Amino acid sequence: AEIPVVSPPPPPSGTVPPTPAATPAPGPKSNTALIVAIAVLGTLVVAGLIALVVMNRSDSDDVGTDAGSTVAPQVVTSTASTTSSSTTSSTTSSTTTTAPTTVPATSATTPPASGPGDVIAQPAGLLCRDLKAKGYSYSAAIDYWRFNGQPNRMDADGNGIPCETVYPRSDVIAYWGSTDMPDYQDVPTGLLCRDLKARGYSYAEAAGYWFATGAPDNMDADGNGIPCETVYPAADVNDYWYG
Repeated sequence: AEIPVVSPPPPPSGTVPPTPAATPAPGPKSNTALIVAIAVLGTLVVAGLIALVVMNRSDSDDVGTDAGSTVAPQVVTSTASTTSSSTTSSTTSSTTTTAPTTVPATSATTPPASGPGDVIAQPAGLLCRDLKAKGYSYSAAIDYWRFNGQPNRMDADGNGIPCETVYPRSDVIAYWGSTDMPDYQDVPTGLLCRDLKARGYSYAEAAGYWFATGAPDNMDADGNGIPCETVYPAADVNDYWYG
């Protein structure tokens, strides 16, 4: 048989139904994990800040070193050079444009006479007496003679010593020199065998002159040690050397 369900009787009128007991709130969970997480995060942040500071300081040091060793001197040098150049240019420009040039007045003067002048500039065709009359020395007459091709008109006897009869004998000897032997003190050096013969010297005197002047080759063409053998007679030559 079914058991009949019996409903509880309603509460009496004016009665407050009882309040069910409140369920107690759960207790707070543990904060250990959160604290550990915060500590780790803080450590990472601090480490990152330290690394950033170190990197910034290193970069600053590098930049300072480079600027001090390379950039700064170049900038200073360039500036000094530009300033100096500008100052010099300004000073030069100012001096050039403002400083007046004063030229003292001069009067035309005739240069003093400088003697005969260059003998080479004299016209061709002059004689020894013409050069002497103009005031030229014997050495200048020799220069003129050579410059004009050693003309015979200045060396009548053709002995290679021009103007010897026009200028003083002492001037001729001083230019050409003389021998050391007393017998030839008045005879200039440099004469040839034909010159001595034309002056009237004998073969013995010509040989003596040859010895006195150092036995020059121009008096012994074949170099056999016997001078003037082709100019004087063979009899005179043989008599001197073998007689």
